[in-house]
Amino acid sequence: MDMATYVRETAINKQAYAKLREQIRRDYRGQYVALANGRLIATTPTFDEAKEAVQRLDPVPEYFLIFPADMEPAFELIYDF
Repeated sequence: MDMATYVRETAINKQAYAKLREQIRRDYRGQYVALANGRLIATTPTFDEAKEAVQRLDPVPEYFLIFPADMEPAFELIYDF
C-alpha cells in the first residue's frame, strides 16, 4: 500500500469511527469490530472471524481495522508479514 492510500483510508476510517464509536461500545461489547472503507464490515466473537469477513469483500480493502469493541482502534500502519 502506498502512503497516499494509507493517509486517505485512515482519514475515512477515523471519521467513520468517530460517528460509530458510541454504538460500537454500546452494542458490540465483547466482540471484535472490522472497519473498512468508512463502514462497519462485521462484528464477530473472534479476531480471525472479523479478518475473514474483510477478506470476503470484493475487492479486499488494502487498509482495514480490526479491534475489540470496548477499546480504541489503533490507526497506525502495521505491516502483516
